Amino acid sequence: SNDSYSNLCTEFCRVLCCQSPELLSMEVLKDFHDSLAGDTEMFHKCCGWIQNNGGSNAQRDQGMMMWNTLRQMAGLLLKNALVSPPPPSSLVQSKRMKLSPEAATEIKHALLRCLTDAQSPIRGVASTAIARCCTAAVYLEKSMGIFFSVGNWVELVPFILHCVQVGNTTQQPSSSTESVEQHAGIGALVTLRKLLEDIPNRLAAEAPSTSFHELVPALLTCLESPIQTRRKEALACLNVFIFPMPGSLVANMDRYLGGLSALASDESAEIRQLVCQGIVSLLGKRAEYIKPHFSSIVTFMLTATSDTDPSVALEACDFWLTFASLDEDSYDDEMMGCVAQSLPQLLPVLLKGMVYPPDKIEELLEDNAIDERGGNDRQQDLAPVFHSAKTKGQYDSDDDDSDGGGSDGDDMDDDDGEWSLRKCSAASLDSLAGIFGASYVLPPLLPALQEGLRHTDQWFREASILALGAISDGCMAEITPHLPQLHPFLLSQLTSQDSLPQLRCISAWALGRYASWTVTADDPSLVACSVEALVGRLLDRNRKVQVATCSALGVYFEEAGDLMTPYLEPVYRALVEALQLYRTRSLLCLFDTLGVMADNIGAAIGEGPLPGVYVPPILKRWNDIGRENPMDRSVLPLMEALGSITVVCGMNYQPWAVETFEMAMSTIEGCMLIISHYNDISLVDDELADPMICAIDLIDGLIEGLGPNFATLVAGSARFGPTFPNLLQQIVAHDIPGVRISAFAVLGDLARQAPTLIEAGLPMLLSEAISSIDPTHPAACNNSLWALGEICVRCGENAAPLTPNAVDLLQNLIPLLMGNSIDIDGNPIDTPMPGILENAAITMGRLACVNPSFVAPELGRFLLGWCDGLSKISNPIERRDAFSGFVLALRANPHSIQSAGPGLTQTIGSILFAVVSWHVAPDDMLQGANLMNGNYGFQPFPGQFVELKESLTQLLSDLKTSAGQESWNQVESQMPDNVKRLMKEVYNI
Repeated sequence: SNDSYSNLCTEFCRVLCCQSPELLSMEVLKDFHDSLAGDTEMFHKCCGWIQNNGGSNAQRDQGMMMWNTLRQMAGLLLKNALVSPPPPSSLVQSKRMKLSPEAATEIKHALLRCLTDAQSPIRGVASTAIARCCTAAVYLEKSMGIFFSVGNWVELVPFILHCVQVGNTTQQPSSSTESVEQHAGIGALVTLRKLLEDIPNRLAAEAPSTSFHELVPALLTCLESPIQTRRKEALACLNVFIFPMPGSLVANMDRYLGGLSALASDESAEIRQLVCQGIVSLLGKRAEYIKPHFSSIVTFMLTATSDTDPSVALEACDFWLTFASLDEDSYDDEMMGCVAQSLPQLLPVLLKGMVYPPDKIEELLEDNAIDERGGNDRQQDLAPVFHSAKTKGQYDSDDDDSDGGGSDGDDMDDDDGEWSLRKCSAASLDSLAGIFGASYVLPPLLPALQEGLRHTDQWFREASILALGAISDGCMAEITPHLPQLHPFLLSQLTSQDSLPQLRCISAWALGRYASWTVTADDPSLVACSVEALVGRLLDRNRKVQVATCSALGVYFEEAGDLMTPYLEPVYRALVEALQLYRTRSLLCLFDTLGVMADNIGAAIGEGPLPGVYVPPILKRWNDIGRENPMDRSVLPLMEALGSITVVCGMNYQPWAVETFEMAMSTIEGCMLIISHYNDISLVDDELADPMICAIDLIDGLIEGLGPNFATLVAGSARFGPTFPNLLQQIVAHDIPGVRISAFAVLGDLARQAPTLIEAGLPMLLSEAISSIDPTHPAACNNSLWALGEICVRCGENAAPLTPNAVDLLQNLIPLLMGNSIDIDGNPIDTPMPGILENAAITMGRLACVNPSFVAPELGRFLLGWCDGLSKISNPIERRDAFSGFVLALRANPHSIQSAGPGLTQTIGSILFAVVSWHVAPDDMLQGANLMNGNYGFQPFPGQFVELKESLTQLLSDLKTSAGQESWNQVESQMPDNVKRLMKEVYNI
């Protein structure tokens, strides 16, 4: 109940606040003793010294230590209880439990009092509780917000300010004991930092304005404190203030910059790190404030990048990466000149920063030894695996470069995901080379680079190869003359038995960075020797070498495409052999490489006996993994790879199609069974459904690959053939949006390729697809639109299957076209996902092609939005269908032009703009009005759509006639000259 919840939190609070068990009454101590259920040893250690006339000093110290641990534990329990109020305990209650006003008041006062506690852990847990409560209040306004929001906790910020100001007046004492004022000041600073990190904008908006604006001057005074902790915490707070940038910081900016300058040589590495952090934050967020001092800042950052403390050097190194990432409006020529002048000193420092530090080298050598012995998987090998369901129609996700798992060949993940000085140095060099080019970068870098590449120490050689790869994008043209010598060098470092695994890794990565040169060079043997070297390292015992070589091979297949066809069989045989050796991350990368090969080589991977080399081992590995754990996430990239392979192989995949189909169906059934045990679907982690989503996508790949023969495949599966239609109905109606996304992709492809499989359940499938036209779930909405359009195409002129749902479909399409969709609470939805407007326009056109009367009666409501959507369609077939339906609908209701918008001329202008889109390349449409002036070269109307062109010509002629000469003159007066020429030359108007 609310009362018991309030009492529990209050008791936690009172334990937290009690500084010593001596303050407890004997009655309370007896209750404490009795509650321990016989564990009197714990009680005597904690409180026994009180009963023993105070005990010895050692007993007292031990007892107080245990008591303070108990207080800290109570504080953590209090924090957890407050930020996660218990849910309703019965069906009678409908809201989370909440504190009584009396309990909330006591707790808030107590937490503030604990910020002044002499014990640092107590101050820490109190500050965490305050910050987390204020943050949780943002999301739990009904239960926590009434008490713990910054706006309702009116004394919070004034109290913090008071503690900071009082602490500023206290000098560091000569004795070892600290004053209450110092405790309070530090406790307040820590709390303020946490609040600023979590809810800076809410703090600025809701705190009492006077107190909030006085915080900055008080913090600036703290920077002068002789107490290191105060200086550190105050500077951390001021750095976070940069992002909300209150007026008080703007007014005191010179003082803040002066504080940074004064602390730049502080003896504390933590404070020097914060100085660098503040400068980097200003550069990235408000560079105008540091422009006047930029030359001296560059000098300081150059020194700091060489700081002996790696944390300071890392923070300073981020300055160069941040600068290179700025928008052009954020810097000027003078700033560019300052950085350019620093490059001769900076670049060797960055190169030095790329060398692994001694402690990391020691760790890597231990890892190498474990791999050499074939040791068990380590935590860093267990990389998370994710899968994104593919979208269909406009902005088809199959056309992008996203992947669900595996490793990007351009990613140097040599520090196990940890952001390090090495990674920051390499990224900074990469970015600086991109903006300054070879003329600034190579002269100061080459001497150090050449020395490093010749170095006898392999770790220095490894760092130099990393630098060589980092400058590939910015200096490719200037490096190219040296590549005939560098390429064999990289191959030798990769293949040498004496090379450290890290040297082999970085050499494979660098080969991938320069793969484009290898592919375009006149010497075809370069690709051959590169592939041979990489394939030879696929079976390396070191797991990072396995990942690096797989990734580099993937890059070569992306760059070379069908030029890699002659090497397919040896590569596949090596990958199949590696399939038995690899585990965890290496295996994920191998699966990803298989998918890359399918996506970039095309039909060649499915020709002749080649699929028989690699498909059966992949299926066997899937079976092996499935027997151990059917929900193992390593099968996600395996299924993704098979999905690409099935599409490319087409009918050549048929020998393994039934086995693949049944394994995918088993995965779907297993996931659905697990999810069915959850009473509340909102409690299901989205990742739990990933194997099912991936399996659905694999089935979609089978549909695309086998085409009409997929229906035969389903009929040939004794186990799943009879249940497949029913399962399809379940997944299109699934509560998890990701499942519906993939399910609608399957539904649309079935309509195209195997419509007999959806005929029996079509009414239900249509209903579910229409109900998913909800832009609050944009990807599911997008795929449902596409699927509905494909069903319309399959219906042809047979309107009967669509008639019961036509009105509902129309009413769901109109808000998408007109941009006035609302969510479940009636709130307007912001700009929807790209592709939704276009897919809605396509589906509307395809619906009109089935029967114009489905669309025509209400055409005036959405004619302008439909024209806008039509103008954005890029796929020629979908554009043809959409315009064909548009013409039919307009013919069925010509009067809709009069009621469509603010005026006849504007409506006709929208129609003309849509028609003009046929003559503009899809990429050029992004330029909008710029196309309509000057000498833009309009494309001819596609020759394969002659009938549609004739329909549009007649439509435009009729529009001119019906509008009348006066109105048409107004339309023409608004036409750019090149559009007038287009209309006259192509459409005879």
